[in-house]
Formats: sequence, structure tokens, C-alpha cells
Amino acid sequence: MDNKISSELSIHISEGCLVVPIQGELDENRMIQIQKKILKGVENTEVGGVVIDVSGVGIIEPYLARMIDNTAKMIYLLGAKTVLTGIRPGVAISLVDSRFDFKEIYGIAGTFEEGVRKLQPVVKIDHELEEESGEIDAEEKNESGKESKSDYKKVSVDKQINESTDIEEKNVD
Repeated sequence: MDNKISSELSIHISEGCLVVPIQGELDENRMIQIQKKILKGVENTEVGGVVIDVSGVGIIEPYLARMIDNTAKMIYLLGAKTVLTGIRPGVAISLVDSRFDFKEIYGIAGTFEEGVRKLQPVVKIDHELEEESGEIDAEEKNESGKESKSDYKKVSVDKQINESTDIEEKNVD
């Protein structure tokens, strides 16, 4: 597999959850980048749930499994729940060998869609947040069909996460 393709990470929001599909081989540096993107994503979007999908990973070294466990703990500290999805046999073995805690994992699911469904009782969708705060979005689609603020927010989330991570990486260098 091409290293560029395998190292890309496209985080998106689905039904109030941050969905993180991890593809390809993992090493410590890549896992640190993924961890930073997830944490920035939770912070920037205020989602209530994170789905970490490892279906694109064949095997995870035990120390990387511990990093995923620590990421779930960090997500919990930021106020969100984590569901782990797409666990294949090699990954299951690594998780057990690493003594993966599972304490901060809200659930396990076969696919990311199932993971999103599992998180629905604990996440708040954008429109529920707006209703709770009593805000009425004056920029919702009007008769001319212009995009609403919420449409812009959904489209720009990945860009914000990438920009935040890029800024951090530049400061580290």
C-alpha cells in the first residue's frame, strides 16, 4: 500500500459523533498524530462521542494498543465517549496482549455505522444543542437556498482539525 494513502487520516462527523477511520500500518509517530487530531476534533467540535474504526489495520503492536487505550481515556477526560469498531483477529490479539483496559471504552461495534448508533443515547446532535441554548439560527437556509451556518460547520470541521494539527506540528518543529 502506498505510504501516502495509508498515512492519511480523514476525520468526519456523523450524527453528532467524530468518526476516525484508521487505515494502513501504524507506528508511534503516526499514532501520536492521530491522537492529536482526535483530541483537537473533540475540543473544536464539542461532540459527545468518538468512533475509532480500526478495520483498516491488520495488526497493532501492543504499545500502540496502549496508546489507543490512553486516547480513549483522554477523550473521556474531554467529556466524550469512545466506541471502538472494526476489530479484526490480529487487532483483538494485540489489545488483549497489551492489557487494554476497556474501562473508558463505551462500547465495541462491528462497523462505524453500528458504533455511531451505539453512541446515539449519549451524544447531542447540533440541532438539539441549538434548541437547548435557545438560539435561533437566523442564517438557516432561506428562500434563496443559501447555506446555513450549520452546513458550513459540518463542512469545515475536517479543515479546522487539519489546520489545528498542522499548527501544532509546526510549533513542535
